[in-house]
Amino acid sequence: MRRTLTLLLAFVLLVVLALPLAGCQRKVTVLTGEIVLCTAGEVIEDNTEEVQVPAGDVEQYGVTTRVITCDEHGDLASMYAAAQKAIADGDLVTARERLRTIVATDLTYRKAASQLAEIDAGSRPAVDSGSADAGTDGTDGTDGTGGTGGEEPTQPDETPVGPVVSLTRYVPDTIEGYVAQGIIADLAFLSRQYLPTAKTADQLMIEVEQHVNADAAVAHQASFVEGYPDSATSKTINGKTVMAGVNGQYAVGIFFDGPLTVAVELHATGSSGAAALDAVFAVVQSITK
Repeated sequence: MRRTLTLLLAFVLLVVLALPLAGCQRKVTVLTGEIVLCTAGEVIEDNTEEVQVPAGDVEQYGVTTRVITCDEHGDLASMYAAAQKAIADGDLVTARERLRTIVATDLTYRKAASQLAEIDAGSRPAVDSGSADAGTDGTDGTDGTGGTGGEEPTQPDETPVGPVVSLTRYVPDTIEGYVAQGIIADLAFLSRQYLPTAKTADQLMIEVEQHVNADAAVAHQASFVEGYPDSATSKTINGKTVMAGVNGQYAVGIFFDGPLTVAVELHATGSSGAAALDAVFAVVQSITK
């Protein structure tokens, strides 16, 4: 009887000790918080921190991004708008002066360098109607000053513009099945890591690069995919031709959008990345819809 009671108590104790272990989840390290980017590719603020969380709670965390125009590039935006108005008015002397000042500060700012080159070559460049300022070429009924024929000037559109804005759309804060991490940025390049919530892969990386023109982007696409020679394939997704391949545990898909190339790379947890190609195409589907 005593032996039976002892065994019963030992069993109860074993169950009690096992309960906390059964409820304990594996912890993973996640980056969470906000990154503030300037439209020129500079990280203005990095308010992120690493935290350890249960693996099952990873989707509740992640990094968000906010794109702003800093004071320095805000001045360039105003000067660029003035240059566009001067071009629209046919005042190429003023336009050239404004564009030269911009290029001296930031050679890659919007279309300033190419417009300046056209003026120096003796031609009148097309107005960049994508300016964030109210100055336009007049095709929308404005008088080029932000107003419409004597009305009070409207407030400038403060929506950020600039190289990084065209890149960030391909590295969103939310992709189903992935948790966004930090961004590495400069004027013409962005990369962002994501943590997959599925067990078939342990890392997703998206890289976006701006080239001088569409031809350069096409050439980069072809050379990039040469590094992933196995299981080579291609697929058209939302109008984008995605070239894909595998190298060891890595699967990649790359497409171009005008002068941009976008590479989506997954690191598979299995012996080959071939099984991750469908997941790569699914990410492309998500970021191009």
